[in-house]
Amino acid sequence: MAFRRKRIERPKNQLGYALFRFDNIIKKDLKKVINCILKNKIINPKKADAVLDKAFHKLDIVLDDISMDNFKTDYMSDKVRYLIIDMINKFKCFFNKAKSCDFIHEKIQSTIDVEYLNSVFNEREKIKKKMKDIESDYL
Repeated sequence: MAFRRKRIERPKNQLGYALFRFDNIIKKDLKKVINCILKNKIINPKKADAVLDKAFHKLDIVLDDISMDNFKTDYMSDKVRYLIIDMINKFKCFFNKAKSCDFIHEKIQSTIDVEYLNSVFNEREKIKKKMKDIESDYL
């Protein structure tokens, strides 16, 4: 009982919940694809395309949940919302470019910088700091 894994509960803050779902999509759905791109491994384009379509659908749901129409908030949280939307759109843009290159490493490296993906994860760290400022329950 003492050595159980700590259970992560669903955040009560809407923006925290959006980040929670974004992190879960990266950890569960896109983990293999991201690792293959970063380590220059061969990726099956059909499988990767199917995984990306599923993940993009989930990301679109997250974007819809925190859109201006569906989620009204204060000024500070509004800034965080725009940062989250921008981060998700950059993430989707990277994978759309990789998809257009058919996940061939030479084409990916010539058209897009793989460090662009790391910059998306660095933005996640910036958002984490902003979430502390608005006293979110998910960091």
